[in-house]
This record gives sequence, structure tokens and C-alpha cells, in this order.
Amino acid sequence: MQEIIFIDGGSLPTPEGLTREWVKAAAENRNEDEKLFSMIREAFRRKIDVGVHVPTYPQFRDKIGQFLDIIKNEKNCYEPYVLKEENAKILELEIIDEVAKQYREETGETLEVRVCVAGPTDLYLQAFGTMAFADAYHILALDIENFIKQAFKTAKNFKIKVVALDEPSLGINDRIQLSDADMISALTLASTYARKQGADMEIHLHSPLKYKLVCETPINVIGFEYAATPSYMDILDRKVLEDSDTYIRLGVSRTDVSSLIGIVNEKYGVNAWKEKEYMQKIVTELETPDVVKMRLEKASSILGGRIKYASPDCGLAFWPDQDLAFKLLENTAKGINAFNAERSANKFD
Repeated sequence: MQEIIFIDGGSLPTPEGLTREWVKAAAENRNEDEKLFSMIREAFRRKIDVGVHVPTYPQFRDKIGQFLDIIKNEKNCYEPYVLKEENAKILELEIIDEVAKQYREETGETLEVRVCVAGPTDLYLQAFGTMAFADAYHILALDIENFIKQAFKTAKNFKIKVVALDEPSLGINDRIQLSDADMISALTLASTYARKQGADMEIHLHSPLKYKLVCETPINVIGFEYAATPSYMDILDRKVLEDSDTYIRLGVSRTDVSSLIGIVNEKYGVNAWKEKEYMQKIVTELETPDVVKMRLEKASSILGGRIKYASPDCGLAFWPDQDLAFKLLENTAKGINAFNAERSANKFD
């Protein structure tokens, strides 16, 4: 049985003294490139250093806005929302290429990277609301395909192993009036190119309620938030996954930081938002390597070899600080590595 690969969601808190608003302005205006590039490269290096097997480019901007702002700018389009491929660029991928080059020089290996883009459904909801305009939905899916094409062209010193569509609304927002057939068509348009390049195509969901719909598309990895909601496992039918050759990216560490802080507050009778030393309890008592390993063991007993990737449930953008976020990534790495080591040892018993 293959080892579980550790990937991360992408987003992180900004370093102390910088805001997401500053990052957005710096990325758009390109007037503080040295400071911006340094921040992103340092965060990417730290992801590698704490043990993420296939790191995602560090994301400090709004996931939907980062893509939709480019799409809505008429200068980037042939006509409204019809994006020119050459303008469908992810700046962060250009920035991390330097780190990947250094990694290859130091290790002799090519770094594998995960690329995350906003999915067509979440983009559509932001741009058009819940009313059904199937043509516009499919245009957005083709725009996403253009971002993915440009990502592969940008990857000079690294290999794109996973491309992920971020679609948290799918299976959560029941007001979407688009049909299942429209969704299958749009997800197919957005995911075909990456699969042809040999990359795994992931969809990041919060809930796997729509997983059978996803299994009808070229997407071959479904990610969902198992750590915070273990009952989501009950939704999945292993045979459906096997018949469609679909794998799982399992959330094995919780990222709902407000809930985690609430647990700490209740246990110790404190306000950890103010008495910040208590926040460490999240990574020393709650989300520990042993807990991560235990979650993987339980899920593996149900899904077996269908679990290909593991990660935190979601991104870490709104965690209190970077150090705490990286400690969660480190604990997640240790738990996944311990699970892999034990399973490998048992294979030879």
C-alpha cells in the first residue's frame, strides 16, 4: 500500500506587522516586490522545513478575489469574463520558483508542488449569485483552465503534482440553482488539462455530500474536512470510489481555530485570545502528532488504499500567528510520517 502524502491547504497568517490588505495591494501594484517576494519565499521554505511533502504556494490573499479580480478586469479579457490565457497568471508560482531552484541545487531532487485555484462554482457564486446562468458558469470554468495552463508553463524548477479546485460551497450551499449536469460539465472543463499533464486533480470540499457527482468528472482526488467532522466518513461508499478510481485527501488536523480556542478556554477557564500562552495548548494537547496518526488509522480501516493524501482540514489564514500555524503543519507531518512508518513496518512483519 502506498505511503500517504502530506499536502497543505495553502493559506497562512501574514507575518506580524503585515496585513492581507497590504499583500493584495502589493501583488496588484507591484511596488514592493522585494518585501512581498521575500515574505512568500520564506513561508514556502518553512513549509518544506516543517515536513510538508508536497507544499502549496503560500496564499496570503483572498482565494476567490485573487482570481476573480483578474477575470473581471476587461483589460485581461477578449470580452467580459473571457480571459486571455497569457493573463491567467498566479504570481505566487513565479515567486516560489527561485526556492524550488535552490531546493534542487541543494538536494538534487525536483520539488513537487500543489497548485490551488478557486473552483468555478465558488467563483460563480461570488460573481453572479445563486441564479442559474450556465453559459457564464462554463466560461468561468474555462478561465480556471487557463490559470492551470499558465501554472504548468510557470513551473520551470518544480513539478506540479497536484492541482486543486477550491470549492467549499459545493455540498454546503443548497441555494445553488445550477443543475448537477452543469456542475459535472464545468468541473470537467476545469480539470481535464491538469489530468492530461499527469497531475492529480483534487477538489477541496468542506463536506463530501456531492462526492458522487465529482466521481463523474476527471477529478481523481476528493478532499474534505474529516478531522473536525469524522461523521463525514459515513457519507462515502468505498466501492463508488474504487469503481471511479477516485482517491481521498483526508483532513487529519483541525483548522477551526475558534472552536479549538473555545475548548482550551473551557478546559482552563481562561480567554486564550488575551492570555496567548494558552494558545499553545492547541498544538501541545489537542492537535498532536498522536491524534493525527489516530485519525489516519481510523479512516484507513474504512477506506484502505483510497486515501492518497492527508492535510489539515483547510487553510490556516486566520490562525493567530505564523508560528502556531507552522507548528500545526509540523505536528501533522509527524503524525502522517509515523503512520506511514508503522504501516510499512507491519507490511514486513
